[in-house]
Amino acid sequence: WNPGSFPPSAGRNNNLDMIRFFAALLVILCHAYPISMGEEHMDLLGRITGGQIHFGNLAVCIFFLYGGFLIAKSAERLQTAGAYFKARILRLFPCLIVVTLVLALVAGPCLTTFSPGEYFSQIGTWKYLLNSVMILIHDLPGVFEGNIYGQTVNGPLWTLPIEFLCYVMCFLVWKMGLMNKKWMKWTALAFSAGYIGMKLMLGSGSLLASALRPAGLFYAGMLYYVYREHIKLRWQAALLCFLALLFFTWRGWLEAVIFVFLPYLLLYIGYGTSRKFSNFSKYGEVSYGIYLCGWPIQQVLCMQFGGRMNPLANFFLALPIAIFCGFLLNKLVEVPIAHMDKRRVLVRSKQQDIQED
Repeated sequence: WNPGSFPPSAGRNNNLDMIRFFAALLVILCHAYPISMGEEHMDLLGRITGGQIHFGNLAVCIFFLYGGFLIAKSAERLQTAGAYFKARILRLFPCLIVVTLVLALVAGPCLTTFSPGEYFSQIGTWKYLLNSVMILIHDLPGVFEGNIYGQTVNGPLWTLPIEFLCYVMCFLVWKMGLMNKKWMKWTALAFSAGYIGMKLMLGSGSLLASALRPAGLFYAGMLYYVYREHIKLRWQAALLCFLALLFFTWRGWLEAVIFVFLPYLLLYIGYGTSRKFSNFSKYGEVSYGIYLCGWPIQQVLCMQFGGRMNPLANFFLALPIAIFCGFLLNKLVEVPIAHMDKRRVLVRSKQQDIQED
């Protein structure tokens, strides 16, 4: 294997688990400012870049870029819709369902200003459970009413429907036979035209407009997967991409170049370094759990400080609690479900062997 190129299998000898872990921490850092001081406050990166990007958006870009790369590999490997979407559902929904149930049925009654009877008689309590199937309901009755940010119980959930739509897009591209070296480059024209058209139509203030950048990075990850054998990962090129991002951000043009320079930089950091931390998550991959739990933990902390607090205090207090919750979700939900699914596959394979015999 040429160290300057992607590994032949694009397997587990990479830094992705470590990068996603720190990206999840960046999400908590980003959210500490609006949660603690009000919606108009941004983290340091947001202030430096004039709002072009903040730590939370950078983290989401990281998740979606690597997601596009890995999910394209999954579509190519699994091939059937049943196997592909089963894998995606088992990855996203179990932890989401558990967190939604705990927030609505355990944390909510403890945090609400209503009595337990009043709380459970509110339609909003039961509507909140729709979050477990990615129908976004942000408030629980009487919860976080005094917080400066408002009653939003788990703001980051907005990215999950976008992520699932990207999964659908990826499978459709594969199913139509476009995910190969001959045809994939032509999809870039259609995607670029659609992206620009949506950007002009939506402007910059809507939630849908916020979804365009992550979706674009997901698509860039797919492109890199298809053409990975032709891409050399060099530190010199990664450095040039980093400097280009700095320059164009300084000029206010980040949106025009982020899909050109950021994917290469992230994929170099993920796959191209000579030293890799492939065992980073040997005790559990906790980034998704941190992502799901960080916001409600930060809101609870802010509530305990009277509705507003110092953002850095919020960040450092929330950090160990969110990591611990992520660890619990991994050990109690993700790992058992993965083992259960493997056992089902083995049993089915043995039954098929018996029938063939």
